[in-house]
Amino acid sequence: MSTNPIPVWPPIIKANAVSMWIRARDVFITVLAWLTIGFTIHNFIWFLYDFFLVNPIFAATHAEPLNLQEIWQRLSEFIYISLGLIIWICILALMRRKVINSTKYIKSLPSAVEIKELEIGLGVLPADVEHWHHLRSVKVFVNDANRVYKIIPSQEG
Repeated sequence: MSTNPIPVWPPIIKANAVSMWIRARDVFITVLAWLTIGFTIHNFIWFLYDFFLVNPIFAATHAEPLNLQEIWQRLSEFIYISLGLIIWICILALMRRKVINSTKYIKSLPSAVEIKELEIGLGVLPADVEHWHHLRSVKVFVNDANRVYKIIPSQEG
């Protein structure tokens, strides 16, 4: 385990590490989503084709003109519910902005240089650190300034 470098966060998934099954699944889901969108708005696409591309231009010759009142009646409930949910999420975000913006909850792993400085600062031997990598858990004590001041191997876990 000690030969593995410390992973960076967030983990970056490279294209060559993705299996063929995942790629096929993603392509299938993408095509299915585009077909769903196309099927949902096919009447609108047909109307645009008829209005802009068929002679006489800017006149609906084959397709029926859109009835905006009927469309609004069908969509108004959905739009009002969506707006209500958006407003609710914004209010919650405003109320919790201190928690959301707090860096206290952002966890970043130290670089290898910081780990060496930590070993020197704590007076720990590199062999101890190697040993701790093989343990299932260690207790790490952090002071108010978010600095590690003691590391104890733990029997838990």
